Amino acid sequence: MEYIAGILIAVLNQGLLNWRLQQLIRRKNTNPKKIVNLARVSLVERLMLVGVLLVFAMQRFDPLSVILSFFFINLSFSFYNSCQSKP
Repeated sequence: MEYIAGILIAVLNQGLLNWRLQQLIRRKNTNPKKIVNLARVSLVERLMLVGVLLVFAMQRFDPLSVILSFFFINLSFSFYNSCQSKP
């Protein structure tokens, strides 16, 4: 169950990131100030939500398992996205 909790939190983290990126693409903002503000909001909301969920999961389950599963799933998403962006 520890691994599933870490995986679900990682998927939520990546989902929020992709949702904000899609908002940025749809708006087609060229104003750097708006882009930086959207990135800042995305960072804060993901930090707060994911941080709180990780703390609750680590209190209930084995902390090492939760953190490792969270880390490896986020790493695999990053690797997958970098492979998709190459021509």
